[in-house]
Amino acid sequence: MKRINLEFILLIKFFTFQIYVWKLYERWFPIDNSCTQANVLALMVLDGLINDVRKIPYVGIHTGEAQIRFALGNIASEANNALAQGWPLQETIEDIVDDIGYALRELYVLNGETRDHSVPKWARYAFAICFILVVVALMVEWYIVRRKLGVQKSGQIKISAGKSKTHLMF
Repeated sequence: MKRINLEFILLIKFFTFQIYVWKLYERWFPIDNSCTQANVLALMVLDGLINDVRKIPYVGIHTGEAQIRFALGNIASEANNALAQGWPLQETIEDIVDDIGYALRELYVLNGETRDHSVPKWARYAFAICFILVVVALMVEWYIVRRKLGVQKSGQIKISAGKSKTHLMF
């Protein structure tokens, strides 16, 4: 007999649990086009006793809104980790409710758009201006100091007198 890998069994259990949450969501929240609020189903299953450190938690969150599914996946994994680390069940449920509330609030505030986490335009413009100023300063320095074209040489000041080329520029 071949020995079945434990990780494979856990993976099958996880995907079966996700499908169960999805089907349970479809049964409890039928498709209704008149409803403007998102429905969210969160299901937590603990395989073992609540205070047992060997328990295997399964947390599944499903919604019909495609815009927040990624955030809900992160929330489910955070809750799963919290339960695996031994957090009390009521604190984990509080965190799930808070996180889902924040995700739904962001969905409605942004009208379904994703939040832009990029550098603002004013910072890009400031960087471009600073970059251009540095390039201009390097070109001026190269032109005046290195090439000695912009400085009028006087017979009185000798380079050997302790003055550098940069002092001649100023």
